[in-house]
Amino acid sequence: MNLFNSDPSPPSCHSLLDRVGLNPSTSASNRCYIECDTCSSVNAQAQMRLLKLEESGEISLTKDITYPTSPYAILSHTWGKDDEEVNFEDLKDGSGKTKDGYEKLRFCGQQAARDGLQYFWVDTCCINKSSDSELSEAINSMFRWYRKATKCYAYLTDVSTNDQIALSLQPWEVAFESSRWFTRGWTLQELIAPQSVEFFCSNGNRLGDKKSLEEQLLKITGIPGSALRGRPLSYFSFDDRVLWARNRETSREEDLAYSLLGIFDISIPVIYGEGKENAFRRLNREWKYRLDDLSQATSNHAKRLILRHTLKEHYGPVWTVAFSPDSRILASGGWDQSLKLWDATTGTLQQTLERHGNSVNSISFSPDSKLLASSSRDMIVRLFNAATGVLQQTLKGHRAHVCSVAFSPDSRVLASASHDETVRLWDAASGELKHTLKGHGGHIYSASFSPNSRLLASASHNKTVELWDVATYTLLQTLKGHSGLVWKIAFSPDSRVLASASDDKTVRLWDTATGTLQQTLEGHNGSVLTVAFSPDSRLLASASKDKMVQLWDASTGVLQQTLGEHNDFVNTVTFSPDSRLLASASSDATVRVWGAATGAL
Repeated sequence: MNLFNSDPSPPSCHSLLDRVGLNPSTSASNRCYIECDTCSSVNAQAQMRLLKLEESGEISLTKDITYPTSPYAILSHTWGKDDEEVNFEDLKDGSGKTKDGYEKLRFCGQQAARDGLQYFWVDTCCINKSSDSELSEAINSMFRWYRKATKCYAYLTDVSTNDQIALSLQPWEVAFESSRWFTRGWTLQELIAPQSVEFFCSNGNRLGDKKSLEEQLLKITGIPGSALRGRPLSYFSFDDRVLWARNRETSREEDLAYSLLGIFDISIPVIYGEGKENAFRRLNREWKYRLDDLSQATSNHAKRLILRHTLKEHYGPVWTVAFSPDSRILASGGWDQSLKLWDATTGTLQQTLERHGNSVNSISFSPDSKLLASSSRDMIVRLFNAATGVLQQTLKGHRAHVCSVAFSPDSRVLASASHDETVRLWDAASGELKHTLKGHGGHIYSASFSPNSRLLASASHNKTVELWDVATYTLLQTLKGHSGLVWKIAFSPDSRVLASASDDKTVRLWDTATGTLQQTLEGHNGSVLTVAFSPDSRLLASASKDKMVQLWDASTGVLQQTLGEHNDFVNTVTFSPDSRLLASASSDATVRVWGAATGAL
């Protein structure tokens, strides 16, 4: 869902039905089918049961439905006949061992054990489907469960690698491309949501994962590699996401709609028997309600953002802020050497991390949500577990304070920019230094990867921006035009435009392919310290020593709004990945969180 959605008129119920190949009824009603209190009950994340492979080889359920605090694996598969699958009751009374589906459970448990995981989850038997409320909660939570899984195993029963050569069979790749797994409705979210999806054939041999098979997956599904690598779905249009599901099928007609809930980040009650048209109508209506509420923030005067929260727990200037990939957590760091984690919706302080020996200059969440990186004037980069706040690694090597940290889109590489005139590229998993980029003849204040993973940009005291080829570490272009040092750079979500913020009081927009200056935005009365694109590339936020945040139309350069609540320099601005919020950090010791004027957040 986009705060600044590029489609000014959300698709009607009928147009959604048309796109998925249904015949909409001409008597469609916009009447709500479910009372609001019932609808709201599905918004909370459901608890989940987990499975465990005992030493005896038996598979057991966890005793209670609990929020998983331990890492777990999750199975993605296609269902066989109902009497072949092991269900909740079968596992409780021990009668499922003779069913064909038990082999899938055993495979998942054994593979999880090989990967060092004690628990795993399989949809056939971990949900008590006789409970309507539990089933509804599970369906609305499924996308999050797959996203939070440490491992996801896609088990393809119709692909085998046995005796191919001896029997002159076609290679497994052919069977892989025609697998039934790619035609089912539910497996769409099971492919997109997890960070790690590993594919296994029916005899348990590993075929590859989302990264190694990305080319084949794009060919089969039409889903862009960036979506498979974990780019927030808010970056993709409504039409894009509907298209991914176009040729998929489900056993129950309503599941055509229910299987898309996570893809659109929507929750609705599950009502089997309502028919696919009503299910899609409710899905589309919920999308339209949320889109209509938020789109008011960007149409004429209703585009206005208003102040939601002022966060005041820092002592001294706040230099940096960053949202978690799911937009739920806001991290901030500053002069007081602390890194604070806030609930982005309520503004409640959740945790304070105090591990730096000097001011915290920059923070960044990894796109896979696993790590939180921070940099400091103490010349050190630190990597924290984003979920627990536990310090995992300390990266040392810079010879001056580190101004900026940024993860690559696949979360594997961390870039750090320093006053020592270098950008260092680190392996995020091992902490090993991969490469050092040297090009600027001055302090480097900012480094950023392009969303398409091809470029890295750096900004410097020497008034230039440099563009590097990520694969070869080759300097491609030096962008010259600013008359003052360049504080910050930001890529547009489509990677085609690079924005730079400078001491010369301007923001400049560059074509990343040619290095050509496209626009110069002038409006601030002081040095421009930071710049950020909204996820749909339509808006650009800038902040300055003039204490102002300005919102620009990125394509026309027209100033849309000025936010003037801060009492000192505004050092950083950033949009939440779901585009609902804008956060600004200031030398007035506050973080301010801005949202849509409609109040629909």
